[in-house]
Amino acid sequence: MNGSPYVGPRPFLRSEARLFFGREAEARSVQFDWLADRVTVLHGSAAVGKTSLLNAGVLPPMEQELQVVALPPSRVSLPARPLAAPPHNGYVYTVLSDWAGGMLPRPGSTVSEFLADRADGLGPAGRLLGAIDQFEEVFAAFPTRLAERTGLLSQLADALRAIPALNLLLLVRDDHLASVTACESLFRMPFTYRRLDALDEPAATEAIQGPTRGTSHEWAPDTVREIIGRLRASTYTDLLGNTATITTPLVEPLHLQIVCSELWDDPDQATTLDVRHAIARFYERAVRAAALETGLSEDSVRRWIESAFITEYGTRGTKLRGLASTADMPNALADALAERHVLTARSRLRSTWYQLSQDLMIDAVRQSNAAWFAVPHPAEPDEIRPADFADAAESAFGAGDFPGARRLASVAASRFAADGDTRRQAQAMALHGEIALIEGDLRTAGESFREALNGFESLADQVSTAKSMSALASVLASSGDHQAAADLYRQAVERNRADAEALIGYAQALWNLGSPADAEAFFTQALTTGRSTARALAGRGQVRVDLRLYDRALLDLDQALGHPLESEDEADVHSARAVALTELGHPDEARTAIEQAQRLAPDSPRVRERAARTRRPRAGGGSA
Repeated sequence: MNGSPYVGPRPFLRSEARLFFGREAEARSVQFDWLADRVTVLHGSAAVGKTSLLNAGVLPPMEQELQVVALPPSRVSLPARPLAAPPHNGYVYTVLSDWAGGMLPRPGSTVSEFLADRADGLGPAGRLLGAIDQFEEVFAAFPTRLAERTGLLSQLADALRAIPALNLLLLVRDDHLASVTACESLFRMPFTYRRLDALDEPAATEAIQGPTRGTSHEWAPDTVREIIGRLRASTYTDLLGNTATITTPLVEPLHLQIVCSELWDDPDQATTLDVRHAIARFYERAVRAAALETGLSEDSVRRWIESAFITEYGTRGTKLRGLASTADMPNALADALAERHVLTARSRLRSTWYQLSQDLMIDAVRQSNAAWFAVPHPAEPDEIRPADFADAAESAFGAGDFPGARRLASVAASRFAADGDTRRQAQAMALHGEIALIEGDLRTAGESFREALNGFESLADQVSTAKSMSALASVLASSGDHQAAADLYRQAVERNRADAEALIGYAQALWNLGSPADAEAFFTQALTTGRSTARALAGRGQVRVDLRLYDRALLDLDQALGHPLESEDEADVHSARAVALTELGHPDEARTAIEQAQRLAPDSPRVRERAARTRRPRAGGGSA
């Protein structure tokens, strides 16, 4: 969100594959295992990068494979409110909703029934690939959910036997690996195990240098070596002042991303390379957000972390999670800090134990707390307003902390609902949907936008209703349901004919449905609003290429390039220009345009299709 090529403490998204470096060998190994074996288990410690590897390293090339259908990754975590009422299995319903790309499956559908249609048409060598992230969550089920857990595992095993093309990839933390291994007897087939470790020095170097290579912000080699050296070193200090520094061979990806993100925001730090300070700043933001989320004072949260999780010997301490509290603090606080990677939860002897996420966090906690308690702070308000949660959600969203932003938006919405403030509740749910959409969680995005839509409709707010309809339509379009998206966009346009986003969305839906002439008309109408000009020009120019109005298309596409565009949109514009230039008899310019498109989006199916069109004989194009 701040233009940084480093994502910080959250996982990489599918759209950030171009920024993902240092894991090429691991990605290839997982791809090979997933294609070759019925069940592959990718395991590793918390925050080692399993989700990032799946999203940005494994899935992008798999989605381009012929005779391979890669389903969107799923999680088994259940939402706050049930999506499927008993006797339906909530875990199964949640997994299938994710695999459906946000479109809700029929309650009661089994895994085999759901996947059978998706396997149709695959040849003997075809593969249907399903991934479940954070699979350990199914083993942490509350006792009332044990029957549903057993049901999910049984249905996955049945689907593997019924659908020979199906291969599963399960991502799990090391501390739950024994539970996964025990499932082999239920599945009646051996699992393939692939462990993901932290980064060695060459991989860490690539992870730092890769995202900035070829730009004006490229790191100097000496600076990179210094960053890695400091990331590998941890200093321990006991209560008597005795210190010891331990150097490890590996670099934790979480800390690499935190430090590089901090250095990007404040380049002056690069001269001092204070790794402890960078991690301390990360810790401070996490503590502030966790305190706000739980309603506790920041003073009490800081004291609890240092006293409970740093021993008198200066090492990481562990605390047992109780039924309602951990070390005399609500479990909600431990969970909030674990979500933000300050703490990590480990399962041992059928219990959950918390500790600091990494050794480097010890110094960060002490340094930050010492500075905090050295100066007086104003008394915190007795009650935190719902608007404070909404503001914190927007701030976290702007900083790229999507999981934290999503949780804070949810709390804001519930607080506004309790106050009877329907408008602010709907606004918070709309923000919640935006965050989920960026994270690729189409199911949650759709639910959030529907809730926002219901709120704005009850207020008879036509403008906000139209915006919510457009947002929900974009989710449907991303799920591939272009007809339903077109219907919603049409309703949004009817409520607010000056809404450029609704007009552009409706035009794109019509284009996807095979009506380029109607799409051209609505792109033109969007241009009359004076908003989103670049996207409207880019869309109309591409539609005009399909209509063989090549001269007029080039005018639109050239104008679009005069405005800032997202990299994928810019690639589409260049590739459309290449087709128009080819048809107008300018092969050299067309070649340059398609090369620009391929540099921006080398994996884009649309760019590849248009590149093929530039190599075919000319069809005898028209003009304006």
